[in-house]
Amino acid sequence: MYKILVVDDSALMRRIICDIINADSDFRVIDVSADGEDAYNKIKKTPYDLVVLDMVLPKMTGLELLEKLNKESQDINAVLISSSLKEDADSTMKAMEYGALDFVVKPIRSSGETREIFGKQLLEALHNVTKSRAFKPVVQRGGTSDNTRSIEDSHRKTAERMAGVRTRLAEAKQGIGNAHTNTESNKESVVSRMSGTVSTSTQSSIQSSGSKATTPSGTGVRTKKFIALACSTGGPQALHTFVPMLPANLSVPLVLVQHMPEGFTASLAARLNQISSISVKEAEDGEYFKPGVVYITPGGKHMKICEDASRAAYCQLDDGPPVNSLKPCADVMYQSLAKSSFDEIICVVLTGMGADGSEGIRYLNQYKKTYVISQEASTCVVYGMPKAVEQGGLSNEVAPLKSVANSIVKKLGG
Repeated sequence: MYKILVVDDSALMRRIICDIINADSDFRVIDVSADGEDAYNKIKKTPYDLVVLDMVLPKMTGLELLEKLNKESQDINAVLISSSLKEDADSTMKAMEYGALDFVVKPIRSSGETREIFGKQLLEALHNVTKSRAFKPVVQRGGTSDNTRSIEDSHRKTAERMAGVRTRLAEAKQGIGNAHTNTESNKESVVSRMSGTVSTSTQSSIQSSGSKATTPSGTGVRTKKFIALACSTGGPQALHTFVPMLPANLSVPLVLVQHMPEGFTASLAARLNQISSISVKEAEDGEYFKPGVVYITPGGKHMKICEDASRAAYCQLDDGPPVNSLKPCADVMYQSLAKSSFDEIICVVLTGMGADGSEGIRYLNQYKKTYVISQEASTCVVYGMPKAVEQGGLSNEVAPLKSVANSIVKKLGG
């Protein structure tokens, strides 16, 4: 059983989060804090397996807490609770650089439905984190110390009162996904089909995703090659390593899907643009893709790559329903390239839970020449998406994270 510290300045949110966590037999909240300073003191004294950390706190913010612990080389496994406000999203992206493993968006309204969705996402994040390679074992599993037993007894009674909630939240283990992580059940269902062609259900869901015609603005440039990248769990950290290694004069555009909620991809793009020589931006509907620019699909939208009459590629953002519980979905992006005029498409799949991207690449292979680079297992936070690509016989090259940029440049002839 994993022992957890919950840090939130709202007594109501602390109670909600504790009830959600304690309804799952794999986790137990053994302590709570209402401000960053108190949380810091408790973390220094007590080895928690996980810390569920609100970003906006009195005395010391969540970002300041992680920065301080990082400077002191204090290992913690943090899952952040963040709002979609720009300032909070910016802090969340910086917190990922200090070692936070995942984040969940705090519900704006406190209705029963939003609490249930939040609960599913929180438990899924906690389970994904404990299975990731980045998870740092902190304490021994097993017995409970005397000084925490009374707290656990109290929470156990709360969990018993939450029998109805427990039933609903159990669905989180059975494949209910969210915007920034895929699920184990989805992974199994996709991997089980890897020996065949793209599934009919996935094709139909992608093709019927409700897109509207987009009229591109400005003028475009046709390139012979194109780079399309997909990542999920561990992706923000991986992108902070990978993107700064790309040359500023990259001869083609690079588009990417990072599973992430609406409101966070703009902050991710801004941060990557600050630390990279290559330009990075959040993609906009109708804009032409230019060489030497990295385009990040906005959270909560699908991206399709379209072409005008001169075969210049541009972005079409699709607000259709999630595909395989994902929005954005990499399979949508890859399948949209099937009708393109590119001589070759370089597909890159980095760390991530599940198998998003593999079916889209398999479909794309039927129509276009591709070169597929998948991230090597030991350098992945979660070896799910690259594993599905590699085991499906789709990878042309398996590269450690720090070699991926160089592999792309070599393939482009640079």
